[in-house]
Amino acid sequence: MSPPVAGDARFWSLALLGLGLPVCIALALRVPADAAGHALAAGRFLPGALGLRTGTMLGLDPAGAARLGQGVAIAAFLALGVTALSVAVRGREALFALLGLPSALAAASEPDGLVLGPVLGLTALAAALLTPRPLTGRGRPWRLAGAALAIALAVLARPACAPLAGMLLVPVPPPERLARFGRERLPLAALALLPALLVSPALLGAPAVLGAPAVGGSDPAPTVPLPWPLYGLWAAALLVPPLALRRGPLPPSAERIWLAGCILMGLWLTVLPQALAPAGTARDLQLRDLLPLMPPLVLAFARGRIGTAAALRWPALLPVLAAAVDAVALPLLVLRP
Repeated sequence: MSPPVAGDARFWSLALLGLGLPVCIALALRVPADAAGHALAAGRFLPGALGLRTGTMLGLDPAGAARLGQGVAIAAFLALGVTALSVAVRGREALFALLGLPSALAAASEPDGLVLGPVLGLTALAAALLTPRPLTGRGRPWRLAGAALAIALAVLARPACAPLAGMLLVPVPPPERLARFGRERLPLAALALLPALLVSPALLGAPAVLGAPAVGGSDPAPTVPLPWPLYGLWAAALLVPPLALRRGPLPPSAERIWLAGCILMGLWLTVLPQALAPAGTARDLQLRDLLPLMPPLVLAFARGRIGTAAALRWPALLPVLAAAVDAVALPLLVLRP
């Protein structure tokens, strides 16, 4: 039986907010305040750094200002995630799974994820804005403009995300509308790429590539060992829904190939500088480093809705179950003596 509220944007948004916030807070508190403050100060214009400066202006001590900065960084990530889930018209369960992964929540909460959290939220928002098929109606201009702005900001912080501007070039229209499509979409894609050409990523205190060392010289926070049942639960949450939910049409194969190519190009831009870096000058790549490149998969493989019913079958709720278990287990694991 399908819960009728399950397909509603409010359900997914509240699920991310209610289940992700406890995990983010627990992961943030495990980082010493002085380490968090040094990492946040290196971000300059990123949300966490703005929160840190606000705390300093309010007269908070360094530890209090650092915790405020962490709170602002977490709030920014969750706000972007909730907005993405609210504006998406297909693939909400996939977006929720991507944003609710423990690695994604850690990227929004820990010093070595200072840039990753906002960038993941921005790329997820860009993909969500482009989910309507076809992209028509009165909301079309603001969806295109919002997606281009989100990608531009992501590229500003992480130039390796530049290939994700290819999301602006789908869905491909019929041949008779191709010229108009090019006149409209190609300038938007060029504007989204512009920050990578004009602005140095050093202005944001961010590394030029996803595999560069953590900002501010901070070491990654120690990894929280997850019990193996949590790994199994998340594996089921990621694999079962696309295999069990086959209703609705997939995008054309040409679009899926194009979007997969965008991701592969981003991975190449991520891995190549890591491979060429001198030994000892860059930390090892982690799963969280690659998450900002994954939202195009939502556009490539999320199926269109049949009819107007918003209800979802139970496999689509597996990511919510996994996130609910995380919301209980991870704070206990992180904050135990």
